[in-house]
Formats: sequence, C-alpha cells, structure tokens
Amino acid sequence: MSAFEDLRIYELIVILYGLSLMMYFYDFVKQDRKANQMAFWLLLLVWFLQTIFLFREIYITGTLPILSITEGLYFYAWLILLVSVVVNYFFKVDFLVFVMNVIGFIIMLVFLVSHLTSGGNTFGDQFIGELLLFHIVLAFLSYTLFTISFAFSVLYLLQFKMLKEKKWGRTLKKLGRLGQMEEWSFLLIIISTPLLFISLILGVVWAYMANELFYWIDPKTIGSFIVIILYGFIIYRKVVNKSVGKDLAHANTMAFAILFLNYFLFSLLSNFHFN
Repeated sequence: MSAFEDLRIYELIVILYGLSLMMYFYDFVKQDRKANQMAFWLLLLVWFLQTIFLFREIYITGTLPILSITEGLYFYAWLILLVSVVVNYFFKVDFLVFVMNVIGFIIMLVFLVSHLTSGGNTFGDQFIGELLLFHIVLAFLSYTLFTISFAFSVLYLLQFKMLKEKKWGRTLKKLGRLGQMEEWSFLLIIISTPLLFISLILGVVWAYMANELFYWIDPKTIGSFIVIILYGFIIYRKVVNKSVGKDLAHANTMAFAILFLNYFLFSLLSNFHFN
C-alpha cells in the first residue's frame, strides 16, 4: 500500500470507530439490539483493519512492533479493541464495552497522529488538518441537531400551555402530538451528545498534536464540557429517573441556552478557539 492509501484507511478507521461508539451509546440509552449489532460489526471491521496493519508491520520488521512509544500505542489500542470485541460477543456488558472503546478511540487517534507526523511522513500535516476539519464539522452538526431538539421542546411547551388553557383550534392541530415531539426531541439529544463528545476528543487530540497552545481552563473548552455534562444529565434523568414531558422540555431548553451562550459569548472570551 502507498502512504496515501494508508492515510485513507486510517481515516476510515477513525470514522468507523466513531460510528461504532455512537451506535453503542444509542443502544445503551434506548436498549436497541439492532443498534448494538451494528455497533459490534463496525467494531469488528475496525479491529480487522487494525489487524491487517499490525501483521503487515510484523512481516516487514520481523518482530512485534512494541519497541517504541508510538508502536506501543497501536498495540495497546489493538488489544483494547480485541478485548472489547470478546466481551461484547460473549458477556454482553455493554457499558464496559462503550467505556473501553472510548479509551481505545482516543489511544488510536493519538497513535495515528504520532505515526503520521513522525519520520518525515508527508501526509502527517494533511491528516492533522483533516482531523481539525472533522472536529469542526461534527461540532456544527451536533449544534444543529441540538437546535432542532430545542425547537421540538419549545413546541411541546407551547402545545402543553394551549391544552392546559383549553385553547382548541387549527394551530393546536398543526403542532402535532405531545408524545411525538417529546420522542423526537430526546432522540436528537441521544444522537447529538456523542457527536459533540467525539468532536471534543478530536479537537483535544488535534490541539496537542498540532503544537497549538491548548487551554484546559479556556472558557470555550470548559463551556463545551459543561454542555456535554448537562445533556448527559438530561439523558440520565430520562432513562433512570423516567423524567418525561414538561420537565424534560424545560431541562432541554436550559441546556440549549448554555450551548448558545457557550458558542457565542465564550467564543469571544476564548484564547484558544477562533475569535
């Protein structure tokens, strides 16, 4: 394989790994076995691609590639993925598999960037640039889906108010059913939260590997993690505490207000993100 083909396969690994994490998260929240099966097959495909690279390196060097820090990271990520595949297939401990693969995903990203930027690899800068692009695209995609979720919550609260005040009419019919708006609003949160989380992982890895000055105490960075925690808490309340209806809509509205504040106000105060 050429270096360019390697780069494209590495990017495919990152994409498939991210999709697998999203499917596992969706299954964990919604208990959807089809999503779990899809996540498992994506994970198996990632492990298969990693195994091809591993055995190719063993064939070329004649030894197990673990003698350098970068090589060790790859072998470490490969082992984590292997264990998670085995655990998922035989023991069905879904949350453990999800956590293991978040760690494996981060380690794999660090390896890829380290590998592609070492030894004068001409594709290293290209991969780092595309990593930044993925970070930005996923962030905006998650923001868009959070916005639509917020819109469903606003419509829910509006219709709830009209029903309580017994304001029947054509406008009420156009709003749709309360249960449907609640379901769509929560579904979009389930999709958006892991998207934003993966985007943050990509952003942090990019910042460190691109030698950019990264601030953990940067307002935008702190704000982004607060947003993740808030939406995670909404999911927790819905799944564990069975929070429904108006309470869920109010929580979603407040979380979106923080998201909106984080994007506009905290971006102006940020020393790291674009101003």
